Amino acid sequence: MRFLALVRKELRECLPWLLTAGLLLLAVGALALRAEAQYGQPNWLHHDRPAPGAPANVYRLTQRSALAMPTVWLAFTAPSLGLVLGVRHFWMPLVTRTWSFLLHRSASRTTILAAKCGAAILAFLLSVGAVWTGLYWYACRPEVFPVPAPAREFVNGWFYIAVGVVVYLGTALSALSAGRWYTTRMFGLAFAVVALFVILMQWHLVWAAVLLTLTLAILVSQMLATFLDREF
Repeated sequence: MRFLALVRKELRECLPWLLTAGLLLLAVGALALRAEAQYGQPNWLHHDRPAPGAPANVYRLTQRSALAMPTVWLAFTAPSLGLVLGVRHFWMPLVTRTWSFLLHRSASRTTILAAKCGAAILAFLLSVGAVWTGLYWYACRPEVFPVPAPAREFVNGWFYIAVGVVVYLGTALSALSAGRWYTTRMFGLAFAVVALFVILMQWHLVWAAVLLTLTLAILVSQMLATFLDREF
């Protein structure tokens, strides 16, 4: 119960940011899909619509996906949400000096850290994750788009959501560090940024997934060790 209470508390405090990220992604995605359905690919404009039974122009079938713009917006929204949640969960208690009050509750440090990270993951799933799934479902409707969005694009979207989680963990690790600003304090966030640069440069999704999993494991282990040993 203590864990669930802490998760609800963290979600309640971050609710405005969750709604903002989800609604922005939904608005941009809906407008982009509407525009693609009317004027984009492969919409078969009235003067270019093939006759029933006539062969279609193959080039028209290979144009950009209807989710091109929503994917770009998701790649911006997810890391931004991760940065905001990391600041809200870990930097704000430092600024307001409320870590001591939180840690003197009956819950253990492991429970507190797990509640914060669990609330962040739920935030990604309920905001950008749910909206992205809905956008992909709509982009696959055959009565709207003759060529459905490829499954690889759906996977890429969730990959960008995982990128947001990496940014969140890097921001949290920097907040938990006891180092100074000009030494190792920002190492966590810097490591996350460098790791993401290397991951996003990968052409093969398998290698990108392996590097992403390794990055998440390193950040989580460092966060746990730092949080359990740190004196606030």
